[in-house]
Amino acid sequence: MADGVFRKIPVEIEILGGRVVEGVINLPTAGYKTRLSDFINDTAKSFIPIANAVISKNGQLEKKYHSIIISKSAIIHIVELEQKED
Repeated sequence: MADGVFRKIPVEIEILGGRVVEGVINLPTAGYKTRLSDFINDTAKSFIPIANAVISKNGQLEKKYHSIIISKSAIIHIVELEQKED
């Protein structure tokens, strides 16, 4: 990915089974699907790639992954977190 083409959106996703996934979704900086809601509501895609994923259940860390792919059908809710300053 070229610099400036994508922006990193930190998210928290609750999925079936009571697990919470925190990670980053890469969205384009221009054009269609620049908003999280546009990306999530894209009916052409059934899965969402998440980078730097941390999975927890009941507040306890379960596993960390460089990247995972989550089925949209497993999502209960998704929240965009505040951007952290680098």
